[in-house]
Amino acid sequence: MRPINHPELVLRRYHVLLYVVTFLCMSFFWPHVDAPTLAVKLYVLATTLGYAALYVLPVFLLNSGLRRLLVRNATPASWRMAVVYTMAVLTGSAVLLAIYADYRLFIMYDYHINGFVWNLITTPGGIAALGATRSTEMTATFQAGLFVIGCVASLFFAHRIAGKRWLPSRRNVAIGLASALSVLASTEFVYAYSAYTGKEDVLAAADAIPFHLHSHFTKLFGRLGVERTSLTELRLAGGVVDYPGTHLLAKVAAKPANVIMLVAESFRWDLLTPEITPNLWRLSQRGLRFDKHYSGGNRTRMGMFSMFYGIYAPYWYSFEKQRIAPALMNYFSEHDYQMALHTSQSFTYPELDHTVFANVDPKFMQALQTGEPWQRDIRNIDDLMGKLDQRKPDKPFYGFMFFESTHAPYSFPEDKALRPDYITDFNYIKLNLAQNIAGIHARYINGAHHIDAQVGRLLAHLEENKLMDNTVILFTGDHGEEFMEKGRWGHGHGNTFPEEQIRVPLVLWMPGKAAQVVGHRTSHLQIAPTLLEYLGVMAPSRSYSSAEPLLTPMDSFVVGEYDHMSIIDATKKITFPYTGADFFRYRVYDNNDHPMPRERAQTIVSESQPLIQSVVLESMRFVAKTRH
Repeated sequence: MRPINHPELVLRRYHVLLYVVTFLCMSFFWPHVDAPTLAVKLYVLATTLGYAALYVLPVFLLNSGLRRLLVRNATPASWRMAVVYTMAVLTGSAVLLAIYADYRLFIMYDYHINGFVWNLITTPGGIAALGATRSTEMTATFQAGLFVIGCVASLFFAHRIAGKRWLPSRRNVAIGLASALSVLASTEFVYAYSAYTGKEDVLAAADAIPFHLHSHFTKLFGRLGVERTSLTELRLAGGVVDYPGTHLLAKVAAKPANVIMLVAESFRWDLLTPEITPNLWRLSQRGLRFDKHYSGGNRTRMGMFSMFYGIYAPYWYSFEKQRIAPALMNYFSEHDYQMALHTSQSFTYPELDHTVFANVDPKFMQALQTGEPWQRDIRNIDDLMGKLDQRKPDKPFYGFMFFESTHAPYSFPEDKALRPDYITDFNYIKLNLAQNIAGIHARYINGAHHIDAQVGRLLAHLEENKLMDNTVILFTGDHGEEFMEKGRWGHGHGNTFPEEQIRVPLVLWMPGKAAQVVGHRTSHLQIAPTLLEYLGVMAPSRSYSSAEPLLTPMDSFVVGEYDHMSIIDATKKITFPYTGADFFRYRVYDNNDHPMPRERAQTIVSESQPLIQSVVLESMRFVAKTRH
């Protein structure tokens, strides 16, 4: 009989403890589960039991395999024991850290670790785009250390204390593991059946399970004769691009206009006021101010994509993969514009170098990523003004600037703060949003005020050099930002598109155009057609985009993110997935972002089918073939 502190018995006890702790960690998600009935509550409990076993299984197999390889007798060498136990601690810590990180992500942003998060981690500039503060990094490191210490303590408990009283047999462990995995298989079958038959209560509850497998048994249910009553999913993202973005017929201007596009991160519409943004406000009094303007998405990728291309979110994937530039940037290249592109974040994350600026020589693109964001914004405006001074006067000029100061944690020079009651220690992990949202919002306003000061410097430079009469100037946000008005902070929350996350200011100065306040709803989708029409392009806007110019009212418009899109009009929002990453269902919200009752929502979707189908077809028009 083996001694109670033999590595096999110690690891057996350790893995049982790890399973219990994993289950308890997963139970933190339960308050966020929509479980209206006892049956759904039991489903959530069973799913948690099964998935806890699934997460611990690789740890168990790896550690057991390593133990069999290195420890073959009752008195192994100390270094062999150290290797086995170190691996046990590291693998156990990795499982618990992954669940904890997913939990923090889920409660803050309403989605799990997914392809987007993996893209964030692996794309150059992605981690920097998060804007995590030093205190956040220190807290994250400290908490990671606590998980490691906890696993070391569990291993010590299994080795020194528990062994005297608790000896789970190999048979009992095997029975327990097999039972948990059987429960997992059963809950996956229930999920697959619910997805096939449209049982939304189960599917919604499963949304809160981290790293869910989303199993499907479509062929099996078909062979069994089960009637499919779920909605047919859409798979719009993909295909070979067939896009008329070059050589658009245009009038030849005697002196082509310069164009400067200024875009600020997370800059929502209510920042445009005489107090917060006085320079932009004065420009809006001289030019065009669009009071009900919306981005094409609630993330930077889709906001920028809609602004430059004027087409819908599903096209992002094909255009990024195939490096297709927009008609607007092709126009500037074909008409020999001098280029000066600046960002205080990155051109690689999001992948603007593969999309909106795919045809621009990298030597004309400047990305500043060191120093505080407010300092980068100052340096970029300095450099942009310098390039204006150095340009060749006989050729038109295109300038672009992406401001970063309004990206969380919101950056500004402290001696220029407009709101002094801002939170000073912005720690993402320790932050209590409910208690600190006013101080967070104050930081945001200060960041916007700082951006306005830099815009003011640029406008003064243009005035001083008598360039306003031949320069188009545009200012907007890539998307908006929410401050708990609808229960969330930030932007890009899953499949919802609340007003605060998509509504942005738009100020447009076009020489020769009379000042005007535009009251009808407008969209980023209309920006490229408006600029190209002003620059003399005679091709119909619908030939290269999905929208008319800004002064033409639209009955509805489309916004999107990585997996979902929404059709929005004055009274409602109809949202649905388009990549197949989520089970297909329509969500319908009123114009205050409240979910509509199910029966009313079903009626609206039925009545709106012609509009929905037209949006689907428009999302396929610029690809030669699309996966279904």
